[in-house]
Amino acid sequence: MRLLYVTDHRIDAYLVKALREAGHVLDLAGEPADGVEMATGGGYEAIVLDWSGPPAPCAARFAAVARGSLVVVISAAADEAERTVVLEAGADACFTRPAPFIELEARLDALARLVQRGRLAGDGADGAQMIAAQQAILVNGTHIALSGREFRVMTHLTDHPGEVIGPDRLWRQVWGDELEPRPDLVRASLSRLRRKLEAAGAGACLRVAGGHGWAFEPPDQAQNEKRLIGPPALI
Repeated sequence: MRLLYVTDHRIDAYLVKALREAGHVLDLAGEPADGVEMATGGGYEAIVLDWSGPPAPCAARFAAVARGSLVVVISAAADEAERTVVLEAGADACFTRPAPFIELEARLDALARLVQRGRLAGDGADGAQMIAAQQAILVNGTHIALSGREFRVMTHLTDHPGEVIGPDRLWRQVWGDELEPRPDLVRASLSRLRRKLEAAGAGACLRVAGGHGWAFEPPDQAQNEKRLIGPPALI
């Protein structure tokens, strides 16, 4: 998952390291104002708020700007009543510090499954459905298993149907900001993904836009465009 970790105190180096070692792409905000700005930009599947102050106002603020991101609060101290207030304020989960990492990781996965089960890209049964629990995409009834990176790529593309997304943006969303962008690696990964989709008869859903990037086309739209313009050019 692509996560935003925001704190109003010292960054928890252990938690950050554990989340990254678990395979998450993690951006950090050591100042609440920076976190709000980053969250407003969207692109995060979940926002982890490690908070020492009153957590309910913080949860409400981030839930209002999160654009569909899950909001998970880690509070310095919160009893049952206080955790209930945090959840009512807009958080999807609330832990007290120190948060057991194994439970935090399991809760993130469980929340993501709930979101993905109901999310469709396209129109009803004729669209494409991302299935987080199986790390797969279902296109017109065809189940296509994906690698973790391929799943994150397709999740970002299906979140922005029809929008051309370039290599640099995909790198930030899927590989993270810690390494220097490698457009060649992005292109190689997308080429393998296209071959996998084509082998399953769903290649038209991943359109190549000249040398600019890639776009997800809902299956019905992709089929119409394929008939009109033919196979996409190689990037």
